[in-house]
Amino acid sequence: MSKISEEKIIKQTDSAVILEFSVPDSSDYFDGHFPGYPILPAVAQIYIIMQFVSSYFGISAELSLIKRTKFTNIIRPDTPLVLHMEKKEKIISFKIISVDEKTVYSAGILVLPEAL
Repeated sequence: MSKISEEKIIKQTDSAVILEFSVPDSSDYFDGHFPGYPILPAVAQIYIIMQFVSSYFGISAELSLIKRTKFTNIIRPDTPLVLHMEKKEKIISFKIISVDEKTVYSAGILVLPEAL
């Protein structure tokens, strides 16, 4: 099962990336969360972001701390998503929004190990 769709790069610099992707209904991220009404768990969102951090910034997908992070709207299967990530030293700020930019699904700050 595919965990996420192939991402499309919207914009990329050395310190920031904007991607479009979705999580298909066949993804095991939805297993047990919840039968009859699948939603993408917060832990899966963080895991997906950290995989993108590793791929696009070339750093380990390790995490030391999650700061000021909010999960404000439910992500359902196959929802087109836009992920904004910005890296400043060992801090990753992120925001997952709708393609039309009207809905914020989650946003926060992830701290990588050496930043503590």
